[in-house]
Amino acid sequence: MLDKSSAITFVDALLEVAKKKGTFEQVEKDLDLVCNVIIKFDNFRKILFHPSVTRDEKKKLIKKVFGEAVSDLTRNFLNLLVDRRNEGILEFIPEIYREAIDEKKGVLKAKVQTVIPLTGERLNTLKKRLDKLTGKMVEIEAVQDSNILGGMVIQIGNRMVDGSVANRLKNLKTRLMEVRTA
Repeated sequence: MLDKSSAITFVDALLEVAKKKGTFEQVEKDLDLVCNVIIKFDNFRKILFHPSVTRDEKKKLIKKVFGEAVSDLTRNFLNLLVDRRNEGILEFIPEIYREAIDEKKGVLKAKVQTVIPLTGERLNTLKKRLDKLTGKMVEIEAVQDSNILGGMVIQIGNRMVDGSVANRLKNLKTRLMEVRTA
């Protein structure tokens, strides 16, 4: 069973080679195509991941599906995964490659939850503040969530700032319960 960390290693290595060869943008487009095929065509994924399908059959399938639509580097990468019986990591590629590309470009993804829609000037102001705080370009996914009651919850990667009214009320309740039992 392959885990996400081995997929990250493979994708990082591919992107590093692509950068050295000056084909970074092409490989980015290739991986986007591979991701779309994996997501949209369940039969392709089933055949590629099936243990009883031989390596040669899988390589022929890759050549038939992608042909000249992807670079030699990307095709060789896919064939390497098949040769090493690591084609299972392709399931992680849609998520991982986008994260790796964003990291190399200095882009961070942020999820911001608010009760009222975050649009226009408020969104631009928040984006500028997050850009300044992180030192990187921040792409914001604004989500409306009435459960937070007010305020805002910001999540960037595995860091979270919870400034919601619901969280403040929960903390207040905890402190009151501690005082009551003391």
